[in-house]
Amino acid sequence: MGKGFCADEGLVGADLGEVIQSACLQQSLHISLAAIVNDSSATLLSEAYSTPATRFGLILGTGVNVAAHLPVTLIGREKYGIRPRSWHESATHVVVNTEIGMFGREEGSLPLTKWDRQLKAAHPRPDFQPYEQLVGGYYLGEICRLALIDAIESVGVFGGTVPESLRKEYGLDTETLSIVEA
Repeated sequence: MGKGFCADEGLVGADLGEVIQSACLQQSLHISLAAIVNDSSATLLSEAYSTPATRFGLILGTGVNVAAHLPVTLIGREKYGIRPRSWHESATHVVVNTEIGMFGREEGSLPLTKWDRQLKAAHPRPDFQPYEQLVGGYYLGEICRLALIDAIESVGVFGGTVPESLRKEYGLDTETLSIVEA
């Protein structure tokens, strides 16, 4: 469940490649699936196609993630799972999906404002993707809404009256903030 989406029914433990191929066949789409790549890895790979020196792919959108092009030797051999000996002898680099949004689970590892703590306290999964809750676009509008309510109630911004539109959780979205900033 990321950013309010829950799509795990019938998928836990399933081979995602087989699920995708089966769904395509049901729609009479005859495909050959060679790889499944997330957005940060795809960003890195697509830029590296035209700029071979590319080493990172960064996603700053609804969520946040980073993929990195790293030397194989930086990562313990056990992390590669079962691979043929020839792979270990010839591979020099790998693309690593960091899932950086999951960083910061340890208490005190990330600096939190009081609004970050409020958001976390009201979140159905407060320890899920803690870094993403600080910087992901899905959450920025809500953090701003909490800060605005605090300013209205504590120092009288907007005449000390909280507008009805700010009373609803996630009632101020990040798209609106972008329009205001522009």
